[in-house]
Amino acid sequence: MPRWVGFLGSWALLVLALGLAAFAAAGEAINLRDSRRLDRVLVIDRMIADRVGGKAGQLRDTATQRAAQLDALQNKVKTVEAQTEDQPDTGQTIIVSTEENKLYVRRDGALVFEAPCSTGKGTSLAIDGHTWVFDTPIGKFQVKAKEENPEWVPPDWHYIEEARKSGMRVVHLNAGDTLDARTGDAATNRSPGVWGWFGGGNSDPVMKVKGDTVVVDDSGGERELPPGKMIVAGDAVVIPPLNTKQRHFTGVLGQYRLELGDGYGIHGTDEPDKIGQSVSHGCVRLGDEDIAKLYAMANVGDTVIIY
Repeated sequence: MPRWVGFLGSWALLVLALGLAAFAAAGEAINLRDSRRLDRVLVIDRMIADRVGGKAGQLRDTATQRAAQLDALQNKVKTVEAQTEDQPDTGQTIIVSTEENKLYVRRDGALVFEAPCSTGKGTSLAIDGHTWVFDTPIGKFQVKAKEENPEWVPPDWHYIEEARKSGMRVVHLNAGDTLDARTGDAATNRSPGVWGWFGGGNSDPVMKVKGDTVVVDDSGGERELPPGKMIVAGDAVVIPPLNTKQRHFTGVLGQYRLELGDGYGIHGTDEPDKIGQSVSHGCVRLGDEDIAKLYAMANVGDTVIIY
């Protein structure tokens, strides 16, 4: 075989090899571009999925919450209906919607009165293993009594709540106890010293219960503390006994009150600017004019439905 034939064969093989290599390189480049493009597509897909999924998740959460709220309200209504099915029609019913913060009066099936109100704020207060829940009770009640110029005897939680607002502590003043009127700590017996020989007495003022009131004994003289007012000694809010004048507040409940039992009622308020909001500790509050109208038309024994 001539040499030039062999040379041409070798050259052809070389060209073929180079062509295959170029094709492979081009294919690799295409694969690399495709891979990068695919990566970008996947990243974009994930971004879209996250964004859409996030919004969809929010929508789902909102829908779920709305459904839960609706179910809860429907359950309240069903409970009230079940409780009132066997009750005779008294001719007049007071209805309170805690969702709307509205009060209605229906007489013989007709709406005769409506007004905005305030109901329970739904919070809780826990101390020393006891928890108070400030929510308006749901169910059927009756007007047990009507009271003009009602006095409010605040429970312990009122003093605890007020003390926490100012970062203070609370102490109880019981009959027979004495507190240091300056600090709120338990008073200690101190000798009057040499001043006692001259009638100076004990120079440290002490707080104590005397009959139905709280007094401060200062250097042998006693002064009564103002009734219906918070007692503060140093960094402490003092809780007096239930039967003392200082534990009875006037004006807080307005001029009229309808008693519902278990400490709950429909009454006026000394915070008329908050009517329409869920801010009470469980009672139903009305403005002065509205509670006066309701008081005039309400009867002991009227059915009260709260839902």
